[in-house]
Amino acid sequence: MSTPPDHRYDSVSPPVSKSDYVFHRLRQELREGTMTPGQQIIQTEIGARYGVSATPVREALRRLEADGLIAYSPHRGATVTEMPHHDLRDLYLFRAHVESYTIRLAVERASQDQLTALRAEHEALIGAAASEDAAALSRRNRELHLSVIRIGSAYIAEQVMRPLWERVIPASESLWDRPDFVRRAIEQHEAIVRAIEERDVEGASACMLSHVQTAGHERQVRSRGAA
Repeated sequence: MSTPPDHRYDSVSPPVSKSDYVFHRLRQELREGTMTPGQQIIQTEIGARYGVSATPVREALRRLEADGLIAYSPHRGATVTEMPHHDLRDLYLFRAHVESYTIRLAVERASQDQLTALRAEHEALIGAAASEDAAALSRRNRELHLSVIRIGSAYIAEQVMRPLWERVIPASESLWDRPDFVRRAIEQHEAIVRAIEERDVEGASACMLSHVQTAGHERQVRSRGAA
């Protein structure tokens, strides 16, 4: 009689290489905003922090460069990629049109359970505004936007917008570090959520378009100031 297969370890992932380990750790830091645009990356510091030699760090940095997340220059070495002003403008134009379109789908397709979850997510962000830092609020904001998009089109949310957001809008570049912006953004979120609840297609689309355009303008102003 044959021995039945042992499935105890089916869910155990194989160990990753040191290069893979460094790559995934650095990419997560970039996504979370721990490493900021323009910041210089010191290979010896990365190696010491992760407990690896120089070789896996170099290999991981090459992969991150191929993904466009870091850049090399003769004078500064490896740095976290900074977005040019014209690309920043184009990004927010793209976001404004995609999100104002997908919210139309969300209004038409949202179930009551989805509406309840979206309202709870919005209220949680309001509750966190006084206690969490800007990067954490930025992540909550991202997830709220992705929730709206996901109701309209899960494919666009997860395959288009999430990768785009995580690659080019790190949490360290948060706009949520100023009380006036936080207050205005929350008011705009409230108008967006209410329009979805009321099944107001045109109102929801207009609110989202205005909201993303406002954020884009604010980010461009700050980017010029930093430059």
